[in-house]
Amino acid sequence: MKEKNIRKNVTRFIAVFLSTAALLYFVAIYSNIPFIAKCRNLYIETAMSTMTHQWLATKFIPKSVIDKAISQRDNADIKEGDGNAFINKVKNLFHLRGRDWFVAEFDEINMESFDKYIKDNPNVLKDGYENIQIDQSKVGDAKTGITTNQGDNVVAVDAKNKILILEVKGEGYNGRLAIAKDAGKVRVGMAEGLKDNLKGEGSQIDELSEYNNALLSINASGFVDYDGNGDGGQPIGAIIQQGKMINPSVGSNWFMVGLNYDNWMSVKRNNSDNQLRDAVEFMPALIIDGVKQVDGSAGWGIQPRSAIGQKANQDVLMLVIDGRQINHSIGTTVGECAEILERYGAVQACNLDGGASSIMYYNNHPVTIPAIRYDVGRWIPNIIMVEK
Repeated sequence: MKEKNIRKNVTRFIAVFLSTAALLYFVAIYSNIPFIAKCRNLYIETAMSTMTHQWLATKFIPKSVIDKAISQRDNADIKEGDGNAFINKVKNLFHLRGRDWFVAEFDEINMESFDKYIKDNPNVLKDGYENIQIDQSKVGDAKTGITTNQGDNVVAVDAKNKILILEVKGEGYNGRLAIAKDAGKVRVGMAEGLKDNLKGEGSQIDELSEYNNALLSINASGFVDYDGNGDGGQPIGAIIQQGKMINPSVGSNWFMVGLNYDNWMSVKRNNSDNQLRDAVEFMPALIIDGVKQVDGSAGWGIQPRSAIGQKANQDVLMLVIDGRQINHSIGTTVGECAEILERYGAVQACNLDGGASSIMYYNNHPVTIPAIRYDVGRWIPNIIMVEK
């Protein structure tokens, strides 16, 4: 009798457990309660924006629900700017010297915090303001104490090469934003293995930087990556290097982002402009002509991310956010990337390949932590770089 009661209780427990699990599943998958729907969509978007973990969504969630969650990805409706984003904004600093030049060129820096740093480190000025070199950009380096006017920590000031690098942090994310103030030195650099054979192999970012004589670089194009074992070969999307189209356009909802021969950036879909000197193609567009194009996750979830943008004065913004590291940085949405770039004046910006490929490299060392076991990241086909 006792055994019979135990069996009955176990059966009842299993039935209740399975019924509760089924109820929770249907609520999680089909409920329109805003909080549940938001969490469900973010989970789906994040899983589906990876190459190797899409099964976390496809194994358990109906295709119709997945398709609805990621339907925002298309950037279908471009929000138009007013055309005034670039009027008379180019800097003319030729008449300035010394501190006056530095203050005007690096106008993002909070000079009160900078002067305090100089007081504690007077040798920084031994070669003058035009040759200031401060590099505490390695992950784990002590903070400089220098901040931007937006309150972010400055990790590198390279006056000679006109580069500023800052740490950007927010809820759940940590990354670096580099500001390259000479757009004429911004290029696309290809892996040595892909120079003559686009079905060859890519390189890690240290090799890419050395081969292309890059001082600063971030990953750029996506590539064929079956089962997450891609070797950086077979890039996807248009690639223009020094005016030469070396990989064809995907078209459709992808955006070509690049610089023309006057060093202005454009972000356009199906761009047939043959005046671009260096460009790649990816999605989604983040900012076009001063107008933000994405909000929140926009169908792309939370991931490590890389993005490129330009201010109205031609400064080029290079952003990398670390991710998939619980105690360091989970990642961001594309909307958060757009907000970071917008905060620093971007009037054009586009998302680049992200995930395990995201990395920034400066002055012969990585300044971000890639979501992969190698300090210098995985093998990638190309970089967007500032040449030495």
